[in-house]
Amino acid sequence: MRANYYNPDPERREPEPIDDLLGSIIERVGADKDLAISELVASWESIVPEAWRGRSRPIGVRERTLLVEVPSGAVASLLRYDSASLVSVVTDRFGPDLVHSVRFRVAGDVRGGKP
Repeated sequence: MRANYYNPDPERREPEPIDDLLGSIIERVGADKDLAISELVASWESIVPEAWRGRSRPIGVRERTLLVEVPSGAVASLLRYDSASLVSVVTDRFGPDLVHSVRFRVAGDVRGGKP
């Protein structure tokens, strides 16, 4: 049995399916983007271009910028030239609203102060 949401609008007194309501709520809070990011992280090695496999790891997405961890500055420099192809792959798989640019972080690179 499906739950229904009661709409108190006097013009429309029929119950409304709750999945219609939940879809709009999920869209407003951005949960669909969180699911897409989780899928991107989980399937990284199988969806990224060959040059990215085994030498990069997705950290997350903030304001449509994908943060990728790499082992060295040299790898970051090499992959920076191929970042358009990565964005293209992600856009093809998850749509144009998830990622528009890539930023790199070198593993073990700690910024923000001296020890």
